[in-house]
Formats: sequence, C-alpha cells, structure tokens
Amino acid sequence: MLMDKKLKAYIEYIDKESKHPSAELIAFHRDQVQQFQHERFIHLIVTMFFALFLIIFFVFFICLSMGLANPSNAGSDIVTYCVGGITLILLVVTLFYVRHYYQLENGTQKLEDYTRKLAKRDYFEKD
Repeated sequence: MLMDKKLKAYIEYIDKESKHPSAELIAFHRDQVQQFQHERFIHLIVTMFFALFLIIFFVFFICLSMGLANPSNAGSDIVTYCVGGITLILLVVTLFYVRHYYQLENGTQKLEDYTRKLAKRDYFEKD
C-alpha cells in the first residue's frame, strides 16, 4: 500500500476512534505518528538529494550549452542533449517527490493535531 493511502486510511481511523480514547489507542497513535514522522524525514532527505542532483545537472547543462557555440567541439551536441535529458528526468522526479513530501508533511501535521486532541482528553479524563 502506498504511503499516501496508509496515511489517509489512518487519519480516517483515528478520526473515528479519537471520540473514545483509551490508553491503548494513545500509545498506538504515538507509535504511528513516530513511524509517519520517520517516513517523512526519509522522504525529505531523498527529495533534497534529487533537488541537489537537479541543480548540479542543470548547471552542467547550462555550461555545456554555452560552450556549444565553439564549432571545434564536434560530438559535444550529443553530450549536451544527454545531460539535458537527464536534467529533464530529474526535474520531473523531483516535482513528484516534492508533491509526495508535501502530502506527507500535511498528513503528519494532522496527526499531530490528533495527538494534542487525545492528550487533552486523556488529561481531562484523569481529573
């Protein structure tokens, strides 16, 4: 199951179950939030690496394109087009990773709101 679907399913589950919190639910919820936060952190690292490679290849492509004006560089057209293609692929993949990270970030923020809601209910039920 994809992480987006897992997150959405868990948010629906915790929304129903948060109306009747128990100690087991709070402990389970904290474990789930921790797992989603770990997943979010891993995706942040991967997204940053793809963005870094995108920047490196884009700068390399620009440098190759500027050097293309020299007619003595026979065969550098192919290298420039290959680097441009790799740059385009990295751009598309980076955009998808940014979108995925955005969804994970927003979902994790919702889960943290539920954590505060459950903690508040737990606090008031002990009185």
